[in-house]
Amino acid sequence: MGWAIMSSKQLEEAVHQMKLRLAEHIGVQEGMTVVDAGCGAGGFTVCVARLVCESGKVLAVDISDEYLKEFNKNVNKLGVKKQVRFIQADVANLKGVILDNAADMVVSYRFLEELKRPEDLPDIMEEMKRILKKGGKMSIIELSTKTENEAERTYIRLHRDIGGDHFFDERKISHHMKRAGLANVQVETFKPNIWLSPDVAKEDLWEEFREQILAELGPSIDKHGMRYPPLIIVSGYKQA
Repeated sequence: MGWAIMSSKQLEEAVHQMKLRLAEHIGVQEGMTVVDAGCGAGGFTVCVARLVCESGKVLAVDISDEYLKEFNKNVNKLGVKKQVRFIQADVANLKGVILDNAADMVVSYRFLEELKRPEDLPDIMEEMKRILKKGGKMSIIELSTKTENEAERTYIRLHRDIGGDHFFDERKISHHMKRAGLANVQVETFKPNIWLSPDVAKEDLWEEFREQILAELGPSIDKHGMRYPPLIIVSGYKQA
């Protein structure tokens, strides 16, 4: 089968390196002010912060402080505390929280799939555009459901059918980005090449759903492992 990931530690490092490559790919640079929308535990935030360096700034926004302890742990571990600020707020309504034209870039990594109210997408796009400087870039990174093998389909089923995640396709994201007034909207595909062995895949499961996951997906995991599906990157620019 040729599984690339054979331990939890190896998985953690592979995911971090993937996020760092993504942040580099979308154009995060030293000295920038970047808003990370829907930052969660800060796995992508710290990669952005590494690239903006101490001369830059990352405003990490999340509606909940549920993962704040883990967020702070990640920020401290990577030594980027100086340039990171956590803001608890709703990305669909940041008025009074983040000023107009505040950011060189507004980015998100797998934020939309976690939305409790998918119908908020138009408002989210409008707010992300509002806080972006003229000429600034917005990049939204999400999982693609265009899977290539059973190991990728199992990963999607885990997050959609059991985790309750909502996957927007690139056409819908592009549509709302254009509707919000972003220009030069483009879609790219990024292949992570992170293939988990069955043992690592089962170690990485959510404990509260372990029995259900193993009942529904266990045979597929045992046979194929799990593989990160391709990611879609939808980017656009705020017109000057």
